[in-house]
Amino acid sequence: MPIIEVNNVRKSFDKLGVLSDISFTVEKGEVVCLIGPSGSGKSTMLRCINLLEDIDEGQIVVLGQDINKIKDINAYRKQVGMVFQQFNLFANMNVIENCILAQVKVLKKDRKSAEETAMEQLKKVGMGDFVYAYPSTLSGGQKQRVAIARALCMNPEILLFDEPTSALDPEMVGEVLSVIKDLANEDMTMIVVTHEMGFAKDVADKVIFMDDGLIVEEGKPEQIFNNPKNERTRQFLSRIL
Repeated sequence: MPIIEVNNVRKSFDKLGVLSDISFTVEKGEVVCLIGPSGSGKSTMLRCINLLEDIDEGQIVVLGQDINKIKDINAYRKQVGMVFQQFNLFANMNVIENCILAQVKVLKKDRKSAEETAMEQLKKVGMGDFVYAYPSTLSGGQKQRVAIARALCMNPEILLFDEPTSALDPEMVGEVLSVIKDLANEDMTMIVVTHEMGFAKDVADKVIFMDDGLIVEEGKPEQIFNNPKNERTRQFLSRIL
């Protein structure tokens, strides 16, 4: 049974349709990359899965539950972590405090075990030497790695990445993508909205090309990148690659 099922989802903002009849599945341990031009609905789809936006029609089933019927959103978000484009770190807290806060508040962990988990995850993403640094002193790539560590501290079943490298200088992109690649190798279930086609080609189990609120094409990376069936996919990739 898929870990995520998106069935006939529609979403509008005022009268502007953003998602039109979107359906796809994600299996446990699978990495799904959403690609497509800006404004195609990719980030909105992710925000709907994380309950940051409500859907108008359709159904999203995550870990066997219809998420639109969920009463305890915090309990749900323990299982579904999200890493944002703009890092969303707390500027007034150092790195380790950023990683401890939700563990203590949401998971109700004691401070000592929350610190141990934070240290373990910060080391994992190569930020073990920066535990007492404040976000303002870090590069974009370092901030994003802290944001990933913070999400991992909650021990989620699923991680959602919303264009995790688009706010970074080009030389910082690789360090963040390599952390996400390592997670893929550990069989973390992930949906990644990305403009990094090389990354999608290397790491995704499935690529979904969206345009204008629709899924135009989906398939294995080799099929989408080497032999796209849809003319719109071909146009998009020829401009980008």
